[in-house]
Amino acid sequence: MADNGATSARIAMIGCGNLGSAIVQRWLSSATLTVDQLTACTAREHTSQQLARTLGIACSTDLARTLASADVAVLAFKPQQRALLLPRLAALPQRPLWISLLAGVPLAELQATLGGRVVRWMPNTPVAVGAGMVAQCTTAAVGADDLTTCAQLLRPLGASLGLAEAQFDAFTAVAGCGPAYVFAFCEALAAAATAQGLDEATAGEIARQTMIGAAQLLAVSSEPMAVLRQQVTSKGGMTEAALASLGAQHWAGVLDQAVAAAVAQAKQLRA
Repeated sequence: MADNGATSARIAMIGCGNLGSAIVQRWLSSATLTVDQLTACTAREHTSQQLARTLGIACSTDLARTLASADVAVLAFKPQQRALLLPRLAALPQRPLWISLLAGVPLAELQATLGGRVVRWMPNTPVAVGAGMVAQCTTAAVGADDLTTCAQLLRPLGASLGLAEAQFDAFTAVAGCGPAYVFAFCEALAAAATAQGLDEATAGEIARQTMIGAAQLLAVSSEPMAVLRQQVTSKGGMTEAALASLGAQHWAGVLDQAVAAAVAQAKQLRA
């Protein structure tokens, strides 16, 4: 691996929607990959042309051409399309390292169709700014060189961890869905500020910067989250009153139920 974190692997994106495009842009902006190392395949010609203009990489609707020289193929299409696309990929002579971004699709299903070396990733949307959280699990056929390539590709996306596939639903319910929870909380905080007489623009700016500042403090502090919370909470003060009100509404239990609902939905989608 080069000192700047670059990899020599050639990557084919099979499907390249919002998440796939964000990952590609992050790889390019971090100099992990060059445009010459990336190709993409989409279902529609106009989408392919648009991606080529936006990302500067070779794009087509031809699976065989896209995979022709790929060392790694990233499956970034919608999970609902797998019944059509996985057999078509399996019929091609190329046998790259397969990296699946297909939510809810287990390794066993992927390997049964594709064979070979299969890795499953579950990224969240902050990968677009290099602040993501990505879970990874692999099949037994994945070797040391494959893991090195994965590490090189994961590094610019943010933090990553190896996780048993049985824990992927819980991970997705927290990390995958989590940015939406944070954005929803920020919306509610801004609405609460508006209810106290602040104009909408000012309330939004305050709520946004408060969330950003708290997240940055969490990122650099070695203190546990509970300690950081306590440091803001003076006895008999405003924060204590606010947290007591939240506690009376059992907000932690509500969040627990929300995560459980997301896990239950994941199981239902696989049924």
